[in-house]
Amino acid sequence: MTGLSRRGFNVLLGASAITSLSLPSISASHKAELPESKNARVVIVGGGWSGLSIAKYLKQENSKIDVVLVERRQSFHSLPLSNLWLGGLMSQAQLTYRFEDAAKMGGYTYFNASMTGLDRSKRRIETNKGWIDYDSLVLAPGVEYDYSSFGVKDPSAITELKSKFPAGFVSVDEQLQLKQQLASFKKGVFVLTAPPGIYRCAASPYERACLIAATFKLRNIKGKVLLIDSREEPAVNGEGFLSAFEELYGDTIEYMNSTGIEGVDPVSKTIKTDFDDIKFDGGAIYPRTRAAGMIERFGLSDPESPQKEAKIDPFNYNFIGDESVYIAGDCRPMPFSKSASVANSEGKHIAKVIAARLQGREVKWVTPESVCYSMVNTEPQEAILSRSFYRFDKKSKQWAFDPRSKPYNNRSERLGTETFTWGETHFRELFG
Repeated sequence: MTGLSRRGFNVLLGASAITSLSLPSISASHKAELPESKNARVVIVGGGWSGLSIAKYLKQENSKIDVVLVERRQSFHSLPLSNLWLGGLMSQAQLTYRFEDAAKMGGYTYFNASMTGLDRSKRRIETNKGWIDYDSLVLAPGVEYDYSSFGVKDPSAITELKSKFPAGFVSVDEQLQLKQQLASFKKGVFVLTAPPGIYRCAASPYERACLIAATFKLRNIKGKVLLIDSREEPAVNGEGFLSAFEELYGDTIEYMNSTGIEGVDPVSKTIKTDFDDIKFDGGAIYPRTRAAGMIERFGLSDPESPQKEAKIDPFNYNFIGDESVYIAGDCRPMPFSKSASVANSEGKHIAKVIAARLQGREVKWVTPESVCYSMVNTEPQEAILSRSFYRFDKKSKQWAFDPRSKPYNNRSERLGTETFTWGETHFRELFG
């Protein structure tokens, strides 16, 4: 576990309300068709792990709260555990669920729409299906890719990279394309990148390298998995992953550490690094991530954040200056793992904060918990584990790992079994 304590976070207390807003105008001509409610309404935008968790646990905190989940998709596809699907250890059906089922089980309303505008002065959002008033608003839109971090700014090149060599960490379409690419791969260099900064699922590029290498061995593919990483060692479970690379895939995985990427040409299939130009035949190009564009578009991002993350109270998750707007999930700024387990854990805390504040109360901050299983072998199915907790040093104004944090670097079949159990438990928790 490296890098967390190096990133400080200045806590802003008693910030004044923002009086000047430059936001998209509200232009919806009609009110959204939702059941009327005499109770407080909490609108949650985004049906990822964070939004789903907040919706469920808000109803558990106070069943009278009118909870509306606004989500443009009809089906949820889990990115956590998707590497196991790529490696042939899970089916797509095991990762796919209906938002309607989640809402029915959790007792809240699922509204299939896209958010298009925000007016905080009126406490109103605009959607493509009408406007919705709120007492509290939660924005959990996730992340976007920042290809400029890899020196790629041309829109056509970005489109080419997204379609042919997708990172596979935002949409199900990316996952499907990556699965098809892997199925048709015959030989050559399959390149993976571990992006700079804090990104979605810190262990995933390293786990993916292992599972793709295992697929190569199973299918007798004469190829190499090239993993390019700007870090000196894997972002998490360094000892465990490096051991797997050497002992299980020494002839298949090449780990290029301490290597910066300065450019990517999807046409010539060339990656320009600070050492050399590298040719590749297939791959998943994973650039730095940034908060979803709506955070910046609606005036909620921190101008000092290199990843355009939200400007929030790190203990209560509300936008600085507006306690009716909360920002959660992967677009929040704290250096916690951008993982499903953290989103789920944070969601329970945010639900408590909102429910308490609607009743004029406050709750104490509780550290989120990151539980990250990584499958590193398929025959037998062996995994490693990283478990993390966090603390904030008020004197230094920096985040660090809580002493309870611990990596489990010895791969085992027991941890492999627990990987599937973790997924089954969380899917059942949110979808029934």
